[in-house]
Amino acid sequence: MTLPELAGGADLFEIPESLYIHIPFCSSRCGYCDFHSFAAGRGSKEGERYVEVLLRRAQALKAELRKPLRTLYIGGGTPTALPFDVFRRLLQELSRLFGPGLREWTVEANPESLSERKLAAMIDAGVSRLSVGIQSMDDRDLEVLGRNARKGDNEKALALARRSGMDISADLIAGIPGQTEKGLDSSVRMLLDAGVDHVSLYDLSIEDGTALEKKKIKGELFLPNEDRSYVIRKAAERVLGDAGYSRYEVSNFCPPGKESLHNSAYWSMVSYVGLGSGAVSSLMLVEKAESSLVRELGRDDNTSTGTLACLRAEEGRDLDAYLADPDASISLTRIDKKDSAFELVMMGLRTRRGVDSLRFERRFGSDIYSFLAPVLEKWKDRFVPDREFLRLDDEGLDLLNPILLDVLKLF
Repeated sequence: MTLPELAGGADLFEIPESLYIHIPFCSSRCGYCDFHSFAAGRGSKEGERYVEVLLRRAQALKAELRKPLRTLYIGGGTPTALPFDVFRRLLQELSRLFGPGLREWTVEANPESLSERKLAAMIDAGVSRLSVGIQSMDDRDLEVLGRNARKGDNEKALALARRSGMDISADLIAGIPGQTEKGLDSSVRMLLDAGVDHVSLYDLSIEDGTALEKKKIKGELFLPNEDRSYVIRKAAERVLGDAGYSRYEVSNFCPPGKESLHNSAYWSMVSYVGLGSGAVSSLMLVEKAESSLVRELGRDDNTSTGTLACLRAEEGRDLDAYLADPDASISLTRIDKKDSAFELVMMGLRTRRGVDSLRFERRFGSDIYSFLAPVLEKWKDRFVPDREFLRLDDEGLDLLNPILLDVLKLF
């Protein structure tokens, strides 16, 4: 079966209401980036071919889905790195296929590739939310990160975005070598002054194979220690809190009503579909689903048929192979009930809302409070009393990793 057919299998899987589309092209590669992306210089014709393949797959998915999509997210890479005509065609066709019924449509952009024409194309198509990769409003920080844009480019992009009338989300990075509390605070305040509705504040991590890792190995880059990074980030979080932005997920802040609906679907561990080279789909098996196809899907070295809980599909990362035959490039991973239960807890505890206890019990036949009793006792001061959702307080979100290590020991 193809991915669109699997996603439409309402008798087997919870019907996905969220679609992610991956555009694996960027103007250049940032020093910290390990995402699946290619330099846009590979050619505009390749971008055009890629979008045509995407649109054929999107049309096939539309034919299989049994209810309208709720959220659509175009990420990357950098979607706005596509040539204008190709970018506009992608938006127009997706609007025709999925526009009716969408509650949220997000497009990612980098400052250097955002223009009035591309914003106008987004508005015409019905895009409601723009996510801008800012990372810092300090030129020294941006140079350390290997970003193409500088403060002036960021300011211009934010001014354009504000005039568009769309909701605006922006990313910032904490823990950049040489960064100060004052510097990060200043970046946050500039975003707030620019009318940004949603801020994602991430700690810098050095990933394998990146330019920053090479500099670190050579002794050319020195990261602040964890305590110093924590102090800098918490100071920025206080600025956000004073402005009325709540921390609704470990790294995400916004006023009430401006939460990312699409990302919230990921954190809730419901079914979603991903199209594009490197994109991932996660299809949650309907409770008590049973058929010959379920038995076939459950045949895996690590997953028995009786414990299959989720099917995860990744579209191929070899771009030439993907363009030739995207269905043939897909790799499937069977997720058993044990791993799926841990994922549900792990993702839910990232959020202020927490883990839905009824969903956990329905899917896995266990009371989450009884199952996690040793962890709840050990970290009792960090869990908020609530019988519907298992959730952490603000300090608990900061201690998420050690708490999850204790949770993992119970699985």
